[in-house]
Amino acid sequence: MTPAPEADTSFFVLPKDRWPAEPKSAQYRDALWSIVYNKNKTFMWEFHEGLAQGSLDLCKELLGRAQLPPRVSLFDDDVIHEMSVRCQRRNETRIFRDITPLIAPSAELVALRGDGELGILCESANEIWTYSQQLLQYQPQPSYSVGFRALAFTELQFTKVTEFFEDRCTSETSPIMGTSHMFFPCFSCEIGGFEITRRQNTHNMTIGMRAVVDLFRGVKRESEVHRQILAFSISHDSCEAEIVAHYPVILGETTEFYQQVIASFAFTDSRYDKWTAYRFTKNMYEAWMPVQFHWICSAINQLPEGWSSGKDIGQREFV
Repeated sequence: MTPAPEADTSFFVLPKDRWPAEPKSAQYRDALWSIVYNKNKTFMWEFHEGLAQGSLDLCKELLGRAQLPPRVSLFDDDVIHEMSVRCQRRNETRIFRDITPLIAPSAELVALRGDGELGILCESANEIWTYSQQLLQYQPQPSYSVGFRALAFTELQFTKVTEFFEDRCTSETSPIMGTSHMFFPCFSCEIGGFEITRRQNTHNMTIGMRAVVDLFRGVKRESEVHRQILAFSISHDSCEAEIVAHYPVILGETTEFYQQVIASFAFTDSRYDKWTAYRFTKNMYEAWMPVQFHWICSAINQLPEGWSSGKDIGQREFV
């Protein structure tokens, strides 16, 4: 129903209790989030010793390995600036539609046309991580994220890892889950200003890293995760992008989480390589995530059978 031109349009204004909810990034605008993160041993800066050399070499490889960009796209020289202008001050949905696929291409679409091993990956787009055990008051809702499918694990591996985390599970949440079909999330992409999106990505990827660290502690291999990259994230808006590596630091019984910016650039500026994030993301899917998956599985395989304490962890969607 629409009002006639002469109608009193105030009668058609929705009451406030029926207005759409605040943008999901609203709760991350407060700078005090950094203090809250610090109390949870999560820091939005580098550890003083930085990343281990192997992880630094990994970053160089993922940034440098060649990938063919799309033949025709909104990043073409004759349209990229106009596209960026049109997306400025538009909502996240518009930027996600036009720009995100050229920054962080879909893992599942890459898998359809690439190596069959990438079938282990699953993605979510703007889904609330309802099954996650969040650090803070709010459950994450990444613009885009990638983890591993349940069916990527053998039935025995799935049983072992769920039993290992059983005492921390509830009927609705698990330390190893994001959504009902995503396990061990290890990549997230957020859209907006970097100050806010880095807070969002910090929350997302700390959740993913905690489960891996706890798993490796359980099999006495925690030294293997020390200063090693366990997750990546990307922040971007209508003209800039930033790639961040996330890693734990093992200090005895304490675990701290840090991050390091490995690339930051304006993809609309001809002085920079506009395909840096696209190339990095595809390389991450193809060269890093399968290795990461098998590494996690090697720890799961070391877990003893029958770890369960008998607690009901509820039903999980095995897809």
